[in-house]
Amino acid sequence: MKQMLKIEMERALKGAAFKIALIIGMIIVTVQFVKVGLHNALNPLEFFEYGGLTLPYTVIYTWIGGSFNVYYTLYIRLLPIMVVLPYAATYYTDRRTGIIRNYYCRTKKINYLIAKFTAVFTTGGIVAVLPLLVNLLATAMLLPSMIWNNGTFCYSANSMWSSIFFTHPYVYYLLYFILQFICGGLLATVSLMVSLWVNNTFIVLLFPVVLCEFMNAASSWFPYVKVRAIAPYRLFSMSQMAPNYWESYVLFMVMIVVLDVVLYIWRGLKNDTF
Repeated sequence: MKQMLKIEMERALKGAAFKIALIIGMIIVTVQFVKVGLHNALNPLEFFEYGGLTLPYTVIYTWIGGSFNVYYTLYIRLLPIMVVLPYAATYYTDRRTGIIRNYYCRTKKINYLIAKFTAVFTTGGIVAVLPLLVNLLATAMLLPSMIWNNGTFCYSANSMWSSIFFTHPYVYYLLYFILQFICGGLLATVSLMVSLWVNNTFIVLLFPVVLCEFMNAASSWFPYVKVRAIAPYRLFSMSQMAPNYWESYVLFMVMIVVLDVVLYIWRGLKNDTF
């Protein structure tokens, strides 16, 4: 198992697709940092009025995840393709090229399947979180981290972990990064489920994107707010324009894990490769 895991992680982290996915994310957060972060750092009192509602710029307001802006919207919309791009299609390509037979001759099927799942999950999580972390740290180098309780933030008292945000904002961001890593990694594994059922690499890569857009639309059909909050564009948003709920994250994770076990692990063990 350890040797198989090492092989898969090396293939995943050293691959060109992993670097391309990171570059896409870094381009978005870098443009935001240059256009917004540097501008606010050079003019922190641009709209400040003593005794008024306008206050100096801070990290919380300026970094890409601090508000629902065009850059963050673009990042969230591209996230489904970014997380699958590094390594999610390799299960399909390993089967198509016959490489999987060499692995199965040297190790148990379950070892290969778990190692592949771990590599896809890890690369998806890294791509989902690392660019945001870089943007937050870069912005924190230039601006203060004060929180102005003047009602100008997206976060409300009903928002998930709001009490943590208004007392320890960086703990809040750390918890959300962990949550986003898990959700991004699990979303990448969706491609593994369909790899046994399709015969085209583009379908394998695009299926999570189509699924996310379907969930974004279909979630609005339900009358329950915690079901509506399962829409990926809300799950991956730290700014919480509409409040998120921990039950929605649990539902999202459980749903994908169950499907992974049934459609990927169980079906992969039963499938006759030779």
